[in-house]
Amino acid sequence: MKGHLKQLLHFNKPQGNRARLFGACLAMLTILLLSYLFHTPTIASFGSLGIFTFLYYDNLRLPDLIKRLLLVGAYLLLCLLVGILGTHAVWTTPMLMATIAFIGRFYFRLYGFAKPGVFFGVMVAGTGSSTRIAVENIPIVIAYFCCGIFISLLFALLVHSMEKNPAAPLPKKNFRKRLDADPTAMIDALFYTAIIFFAAYLSQGLNLHNPYWMVVSAAAILQANDLANMMQRNIQRILGTVIGLGIAAILLNIHFSYLEMVIVITLLFFAVEYFIPRNYAVANFFTTPLSLLLAKLATDQYVISILQYRFIGIFLGSILGVVAAWVMHTGLKFYQRTLHF
Repeated sequence: MKGHLKQLLHFNKPQGNRARLFGACLAMLTILLLSYLFHTPTIASFGSLGIFTFLYYDNLRLPDLIKRLLLVGAYLLLCLLVGILGTHAVWTTPMLMATIAFIGRFYFRLYGFAKPGVFFGVMVAGTGSSTRIAVENIPIVIAYFCCGIFISLLFALLVHSMEKNPAAPLPKKNFRKRLDADPTAMIDALFYTAIIFFAAYLSQGLNLHNPYWMVVSAAAILQANDLANMMQRNIQRILGTVIGLGIAAILLNIHFSYLEMVIVITLLFFAVEYFIPRNYAVANFFTTPLSLLLAKLATDQYVISILQYRFIGIFLGSILGVVAAWVMHTGLKFYQRTLHF
């Protein structure tokens, strides 16, 4: 028991350029300020999703870095469009989310994209699937999202100029060589796809207030490297969500001006990015108030009534993620053993 508690409270010491953290926060602050200056909350809603592109920053040669971020930005945009289009034919949503999950999981693993991997793709698709947008307004949403990508690229260039360590070279391998070196990538992607499909299907069937919370929670658990870490992450996510709901309830009862909301959201985003590599449980203290304040900023609605639905979705998604993690671990172990013969 003490060992588990010690792991929950343990803080890691992340390596890398500290400017990356401030670059991410300044990028988010920039898109929120644009939303404030133009009195258009939709810029904050969809531009902030484009800012996730920056979170894939890595210390690479500049041409490789730009190419990677552009590919990630294009993938995230595809995820958003898939999610939005799914709202016009709800029965297609599980299949569409499973498709983009497979593409991301397979490609990101094969080409060695650093974490967060496919997670933000699933999150963006889930956000799109919970937002019904008229077809004629989709180009405007794309423009706001691309604005977020553009800001991400600008701050990536700024952070890259501050790098003190030499850039890591990317291995020059074609698709066939990469697949030969990692033959279980396809099996892993298929397992992951099946789980995302089931989570999306189940969340729709349960008529949760916002079905994507369950899907994103399952995807978050599956981000861990091994089964033990997945089990630990499950406990951390549920614990962090409970405390996060309390913080969200307090913040949602405070009347903030638009500019004050921008500042609070930026501080919450900073807290999430600061604690994610250090302690996953503490980071989850801030993810719930961050997402709910973003929703309130965009819709100006009283959203405190959906706190219970968020907890149910995250709790069920975490449990599903743990069960799926065990199935994936067992299945991949079997296939890896078979492939050695």
